[in-house]
Amino acid sequence: MKVHHFQALVLGALCLGAAVLAAETYNHHQQLTVIEAAARDSPADPAPALRRDIDALNSKVVTLQPQIAALGDAQNQHATAQTALDQQLEELAASVRALQATPPGPSSAQLNSLEQRVGTAEATLTKLTTRPDGPAPATAPAPTTDGKTKAKAPEPPFTLQGVETRGAVRFVAALPAGAHALTSVHLLQPGDSLNGWQLRAIRDDQAVFHIPGHGDRTLPLP
Repeated sequence: MKVHHFQALVLGALCLGAAVLAAETYNHHQQLTVIEAAARDSPADPAPALRRDIDALNSKVVTLQPQIAALGDAQNQHATAQTALDQQLEELAASVRALQATPPGPSSAQLNSLEQRVGTAEATLTKLTTRPDGPAPATAPAPTTDGKTKAKAPEPPFTLQGVETRGAVRFVAALPAGAHALTSVHLLQPGDSLNGWQLRAIRDDQAVFHIPGHGDRTLPLP
C-alpha cells in the first residue's frame, strides 16, 4: 500500500510539473506572439527614407541652379533695358519741353508792335493825302530814246511797314493802298508779288521790287 501510495504521489507530482511547464510554455508563446505583432506594427527605420528625401532635394537643387542663373541674367537684362528706357523717356521729355518753349508763331508783343507800326503808317498816309498841293519842282527832261520820253514808273500800290523775322526767314510787311486793317498786311518773301510788284531782294533798309515794263525799283524801309 505504501508503494502504491508513493507511486501515486510521484505520478501526481509529475503531472503537476508537466501542467506548470505547459502553462509557462503557453505564457512564453503568448509573449512571443505579442512581441512579434508589436515588431510588425512598429514603424520602419526612418533613416533610409530621410536619406532618400535628402538625395531628392539635392537633385532638385542641382537642377534648379541653371534656372536660377538664367533668372539672374534675365533680371540683369531687364534692369539694363529699364535704364535705357528711362534715358529715352528723359530725352523725349526734354524734347517736349523744348518744343513747348518754342513759340509757334509771332508773339503777342510782336503783333502789338506791328499793329503800332501800321497805325503810325496809317497816320502818315492820312497826313500825306490831306497835305495841300504845292508847286511841282522843276525837273530836268529825261533822256529820250528814239524820240520818245520814257514812261514814268508808277507809285507803289502799297505802303511798306518794315521787316518781320521769323526764325531765319525775313519778310517785308506791306499794306495795300486803301487798306487800313491789320489783317490786310501782307508778308512778302523774295519772289512774292503784290498788286503786280514782285519783291526781288530784302536789304538792311531797302526792298527791291520789279515792276513789269519799268524794271527794278528800290523802296526804303521804315
